[in-house]
Amino acid sequence: MKLNLANTVRATIIDRLFKYLEADGEDVGMVTSNTLNFPFELDGEECFVEVTAKVVKKDADECYQERDDYQSRLVEKAEKKAERERAAAEKKAKAEAKKKEKEKAE
Repeated sequence: MKLNLANTVRATIIDRLFKYLEADGEDVGMVTSNTLNFPFELDGEECFVEVTAKVVKKDADECYQERDDYQSRLVEKAEKKAERERAAAEKKAKAEAKKKEKEKAE
């Protein structure tokens, strides 16, 4: 993609996001030509969110593959977490059973 077209795409996306956030009541402002920011509050904590538009020099297949890879990593991470939690629960159950056996013996 030529630089001029990439710049137009970035400007269009940032403009759309800016208008959307502004219409939603956010105090949005431009930081650079392709970056905007706005304050955000959640549970009494305030922070600033920064959004940057970036036009990548990859073909569509690569971009879709990145999405698929990310989803696969999320699934794998969730499975590992579930396995750790299962192992911890099993360990806790064994410890409690052992404690009950010890109490019965006394």
